Amino acid sequence: MNTSIKKVAIILAAGKSVRFGNSDKMLYKIFSENVISLSVKTFLQSNLFDKIVVVCNKNNFNEIVQLMRVISTNIEMIIGGDRRQDSVKCALDYLGDSYDYLAIHDGARPFVSNLMIKKGLEILKDFDSAIPGYPINDTVKYVEDESVMKNFDRQNLFLVQTPQFFLYQKMYSAYQKHLPDMTDDAALFVDLGLNVIVFEGEKTNLKITDENDLEILEQFYKMKFEK
Repeated sequence: MNTSIKKVAIILAAGKSVRFGNSDKMLYKIFSENVISLSVKTFLQSNLFDKIVVVCNKNNFNEIVQLMRVISTNIEMIIGGDRRQDSVKCALDYLGDSYDYLAIHDGARPFVSNLMIKKGLEILKDFDSAIPGYPINDTVKYVEDESVMKNFDRQNLFLVQTPQFFLYQKMYSAYQKHLPDMTDDAALFVDLGLNVIVFEGEKTNLKITDENDLEILEQFYKMKFEK
């Protein structure tokens, strides 16, 4: 680890799992491992971060604390807010302004790779932000009331993922001034005119959204851990 550059990872696990039935997707077990544990372990085992903070909600906080204590006593847990951006703000306020590089990851993406983390951090040497993504292959249309209103040229459209990487001080400063509704953290940097570089994502870095994703994730687990 380069001790001159302080790196922190924020892993978000405070969502309400509205589309995941009556259970919390962070606590769902893929065979023997909880989703949130799989996500956190990759960051911990990368040995690239000075601090890892998991943002929970009031309902899953105690259980996630117990899970993280099994993994490492160096992982820190806090309670987040109602929206994604509120949870990130809680984490930034908790951390203060003494870091250089920041990674923000959806806890519901349990198969993030060490390679992806290394790529993102490397890009921060030259740019404000780096996010993984890959081109859309399907045709995309804008629909209102079941009618197609607009066609999009898919050539310049990408599906983006997490972890997303930022110069910490710029993200910290941005969150002190500006907290719009947004579905990912890079949107704030784009709104502020900061550069956001897209690097190649991984299709195995799937996000759990609903129960239909579970069969695919179980296959990914077998590919990664049962070779």
